[in-house]
Amino acid sequence: MKKSQNFLRIALMTGMIMLALFGCGRKEGTEGGGKSGYVYVPEYVQIDIECDHIYDAVAAGDNLFLSGVSWNDDTGENKNYLYKYNMIDKQIQEISIDLDTDSSISSMTVAPDGKLMILINRYTYEQDEEGNVTNAESAIELWDVSPEDGSVGEKKDITKLAGDSEYAYIQYFCVDGQGNIYVSDGDNGIHVVKQDLSPVCDIKLDNWIQGMIPSKEGDIYISSYGENGLELRPVDLNGKKLGEAVEGMAGGYGNTQYYTGVSQSLVTNSSDQVSLFDLSSGTSEPLFKWLDADIDGNEVSEMGELSDGRIWAIVRNNSESASTGGNTYEVVFLTRTEASKVEAKKEILLGTMWLDSNLKKGIIDFNKTNGQYRITVKEYGGGDDYMEGLNQFNADLTTANCPDMISLSNIDFEQYASKGILEDLYPYMEKSGFKKEDYLENILKAYESDGRLCGILPQFYISTTMAKASLVGDKTGWTLSEMLDFVEENEPENIFSDGTRSSIFYYCIYNNIDEFIDWQNGKCFFDGEDFIRTLEFAANFPEEYDYSREGEGISSKIRSNKLLLMQSTISSVQEYQMMNGMFGEKIAFVGYPNSERKGNLIQATGGCIGLSAKSKNKDGAWEFMQRLLSDEYQDSLVSEHGSWGFPVKKSALEKQFEIDMTPDFYEDEEGNKIESPKTTWGWDDFEMEIMAATQEEIDAVKEIIASADKLSGNVGVNEQLTSIITEESEPFFKGQKSAADVAGIIQNRIQIYVNENR
Repeated sequence: MKKSQNFLRIALMTGMIMLALFGCGRKEGTEGGGKSGYVYVPEYVQIDIECDHIYDAVAAGDNLFLSGVSWNDDTGENKNYLYKYNMIDKQIQEISIDLDTDSSISSMTVAPDGKLMILINRYTYEQDEEGNVTNAESAIELWDVSPEDGSVGEKKDITKLAGDSEYAYIQYFCVDGQGNIYVSDGDNGIHVVKQDLSPVCDIKLDNWIQGMIPSKEGDIYISSYGENGLELRPVDLNGKKLGEAVEGMAGGYGNTQYYTGVSQSLVTNSSDQVSLFDLSSGTSEPLFKWLDADIDGNEVSEMGELSDGRIWAIVRNNSESASTGGNTYEVVFLTRTEASKVEAKKEILLGTMWLDSNLKKGIIDFNKTNGQYRITVKEYGGGDDYMEGLNQFNADLTTANCPDMISLSNIDFEQYASKGILEDLYPYMEKSGFKKEDYLENILKAYESDGRLCGILPQFYISTTMAKASLVGDKTGWTLSEMLDFVEENEPENIFSDGTRSSIFYYCIYNNIDEFIDWQNGKCFFDGEDFIRTLEFAANFPEEYDYSREGEGISSKIRSNKLLLMQSTISSVQEYQMMNGMFGEKIAFVGYPNSERKGNLIQATGGCIGLSAKSKNKDGAWEFMQRLLSDEYQDSLVSEHGSWGFPVKKSALEKQFEIDMTPDFYEDEEGNKIESPKTTWGWDDFEMEIMAATQEEIDAVKEIIASADKLSGNVGVNEQLTSIITEESEPFFKGQKSAADVAGIIQNRIQIYVNENR
């Protein structure tokens, strides 16, 4: 939805850090601090290079070659860089290559003879007086580069392998064990040629490929999505086709990359774990999890295996604020080490259905810097069966297996607060010097139960529903009956942009689940008039949305009153500005229906953590949790263009508002300062440039935030509840039972569920 065109600046300094860690294969024991087995210990090496962005990295023996680019904001031109980094003496040197600003290094690989081969894309064009592109021309060359001194040898023009388009481009490129060259744009097949560019064969593709990888044995494999998710298939030169998918390779639809192995055929990297894979036996050997190595796997750009068994990786570091353009890269070497030689720390267990990315970064920073405690994570929702994971989560929370810290982001915390599982955090805040009045107290209230603070949320956004004030008046909230009265005066198919039965349930029921379930007293209210009316209202909508009806854009429908309500978020001042532009007139933030007419709901972003009352490491857990409330962390959430969410501390929020109100300028040819857009936002058929916010806009956002003190219920509604409602309401939609009968059945089933899970 949001568009941004900033390059991230990179400044890498020389240094080295050695950190202890717990790794894959850890077992409890009695020697060396109570650990046995092996772990992978990371060594972080920062190197001094000038480029802004690393595009590719490839290892050739003990040398690591890095290609990158820097961007000049003044001239609008880029400069290409090529570096050779010796992984033994940790020295780096720049290799001079003659590339103009119209050229870029697209990819690199190492040939069987050790020669470095670089793929160069060149695109030139002219512009007419109106700015239209003319005389566009593409060229692609393959350069042979000496890995010793970086001298460029033969240059081969391979543009014809990319087709006849003026926008010719090669995305994937590699060399097999016989020296054959493979290229592909990812869609129009694979072209295989010899070193002299004489053709070997062309291979057609059924799917867009995700990667092209040489194995240790010198064969080429293609990764692409098939019926069962990601597949790895060998290139069959004799048959001029792709072979059958490799068995034993983890599939799914996650982010997985493959690299040439040294000890085994391939190294596989998911965002979670690194493994070795042997193609002859079809077996995988897990090495370590990135989080155990204090690394965010999503920030690993390139990696590989060295002959001595170490794993190397290029890791992005986004720790600096976006206002400085700070983005750094480190070379990390991971060494297999006996666990008994690694200093032991007290373990704090975090239980969560899924680990939030911001929370993950906070855990990594804590583990790197804390000398006494270490946080480990158990993700209950990471398996194939969500309900099995949820049931295990519920079971562990009520037994001796309860984690020290509990992520509340994807569960109904009231269910657990009523059982006394969650510690009151207000006394911890007071003892640590955190004043409640320094924070948005209405936001903290959303995670209260009987006045007890059950969770710490560092950042949030507002989930709301918008309508034209000219249609609904100056409403700042409504009950379910009032909302249904309003829509019955209009055609139901024009109420929501994706009007389906499930969307109606989310709007009317799930977002305000505490209207229908009182966990504190163990009561349900699904047989009342409001729920029955919701069933009858949902019957006006299809089970699935008909996308063939798409045509006119959302903004156009809103302005012409063809769309009456829009569910969305207010995550920044800039998003508020865009919504006003979309509607073209005053907006009423009516929110979601509930009895208190407080429909602007709070959703945590960046995680929300509760403390287990059963934890034996409460002091250590709080040591981590209080970081989320600190000035340093809260200020880090403030970014140049508005982060996705508001910080919970008032002072940090005011800093964000100040940035939103500060205009950006540029100088025209005559030296005049002209205000420029801060960024561009768009939604569907609508797009607008965002200028500095006015005080009126800031005040409006403050008012929306202040109106919210209820937590959005849909983040805590588990699949068991939604399955009951979906399953039991079906006979009503088919005309087999009345709405009242169905409501009674749903009431009984959910009451049993509440009784069993209080």
